[in-house]
Amino acid sequence: MTVNRRLDIEVTFNCTHNPDDSYGGDATYRQTGSTPDMGTVVDSNGAINLDRAASFDSSVYNNNVDIYLTLVTPSGVSPDNITTPVAWATQYGQGVTLHPPEGGGTLGEFSVETVPGNPNQMVIRDKDDDSNTYNYKPAVELLEHDHYYISLDPPIVNRPPAR
Repeated sequence: MTVNRRLDIEVTFNCTHNPDDSYGGDATYRQTGSTPDMGTVVDSNGAINLDRAASFDSSVYNNNVDIYLTLVTPSGVSPDNITTPVAWATQYGQGVTLHPPEGGGTLGEFSVETVPGNPNQMVIRDKDDDSNTYNYKPAVELLEHDHYYISLDPPIVNRPPAR
């Protein structure tokens, strides 16, 4: 029986405190590992390009990819020069939502769950078998600011290399 491939990504949220007292921000993404070695498939803005993944031994691994997103906390807040605890969203929305491409694709391609025992880690289980580009929207909540909800939206490109 074959096992899923694994991709590990560290997400650092950069919070902005706006003059109208609202919050916003962006994130930087860093690929911290993969099993088997996929090469570099994640860019700093969070795009996951599985079409760039190195070939793998299909007698050991299947096409499925478990994408582990680990949120770094606390988050720096600019221009205030402070930090604030952040967590994947749970109170006002989901930690990750997925959106199919226009003209094709289904969300049955994916499942999303929080990793038991680690609320700062989410896993997206991707079948990686339909050659479509999906948008995934990680969302964080600012814990000391009434769970203020902020969503982001990098893409996942599902285009498995020819084997």
